[in-house]
Amino acid sequence: MLGASRATNTREFQLLQTNVITSTGSQIYDIPAGTHYLEIEMWGAGGGGGGTKAVATGRGYTYKAGGGGGGGAYLKKTYYGAADMQEGDKLAVSVGAGGGGGANDTAGSAGGDTTLSIHTRGMSTITTFSSVVAGGGGGGESDADSAGGAAGAATNGDTNTSGNAGGDRSGNQGGDGGDGADPNGGSGGANGSPLLGTDSDNGNSPGGGGGGSNGSMANPASGSGADGKVIVKAYG
Repeated sequence: MLGASRATNTREFQLLQTNVITSTGSQIYDIPAGTHYLEIEMWGAGGGGGGTKAVATGRGYTYKAGGGGGGGAYLKKTYYGAADMQEGDKLAVSVGAGGGGGANDTAGSAGGDTTLSIHTRGMSTITTFSSVVAGGGGGGESDADSAGGAAGAATNGDTNTSGNAGGDRSGNQGGDGGDGADPNGGSGGANGSPLLGTDSDNGNSPGGGGGGSNGSMANPASGSGADGKVIVKAYG
């Protein structure tokens, strides 16, 4: 926690606190005393890479690689509040969980959305936010085409930045995971070696997509997507 007094010029505000939230699921942020406004940054989670697809060819099988998972989106929102912020006020957010990598013949799971929902004071609602969402990336496919997962999209921030789509498979080479959205999104997981049958990498936090599985009878694992994240800065 960083503490500072208000600047002499009342139109200038100093940072009171920085809180980084990485635990997935619903979270409560306690707004500190003296807060004038909040600067909120959010990243959606990355999607998981697609698994290896076994395609029957006569007496045997051809093993096709999976697509990479899509990267999560980013948004930034400055919130002044519908009423003065007071000590004890709470802000509810939810941090998206990374999508799991797909097993054989199975697509990767989509990454979870990271959302901002409500500002409360005791039992009273101060503000309900409408669809402030940093979307999670889509899971990589595991089929004849094995396309990469879709990029996550952001809505209703002051700044909205999409993540990067996962890479499509190329022959028996899995697609790389898509990077989480800038600024500071995590890099996507790289695919492993199809010749050696090695596993693909997980995405990096926040929001990197998992690498798609490589096409091999060794059935190497695909990568999982990385979780999302929220950073809240209080100014007063």
